[in-house]
Amino acid sequence: MIPQQNESEFPIRKSSGQKNPQGVINGMAQKNRELSMKVDELEQLATAMAQAEHDYNMAYAEKLLRLKADGNAITLCQTLAKGDKYVADMLFKYRVAEAVYDAGKKKIHSLDTAIDTYRSLLSWYKIEYSQGA
Repeated sequence: MIPQQNESEFPIRKSSGQKNPQGVINGMAQKNRELSMKVDELEQLATAMAQAEHDYNMAYAEKLLRLKADGNAITLCQTLAKGDKYVADMLFKYRVAEAVYDAGKKKIHSLDTAIDTYRSLLSWYKIEYSQGA
């Protein structure tokens, strides 16, 4: 016997207690659709993260140049530039975009795991049916 799963996530049995391979197939199809959407979404998140990184780097470089042009020592310029509100806001936006991108990757991994679980359930059903259960 396989361990009991959350019935809403992995429909192993129908409410009548019978095995439910069609429910597993439907569940796997749903997870495949979700995976496809998340992969498309991840592409957009990657673009947003790259844009946020670009914006931060440009803001930081511009602030460094302005501070150096004002006669500040370059070592002091780096500290002052990082403390600038606009530059700090750009860094914050970049870090948020990076975190959202990482969360998207984790969701894709989670969907892959769910699909693998469905595959395992279908393999188990195949064995059960071939043995006449």
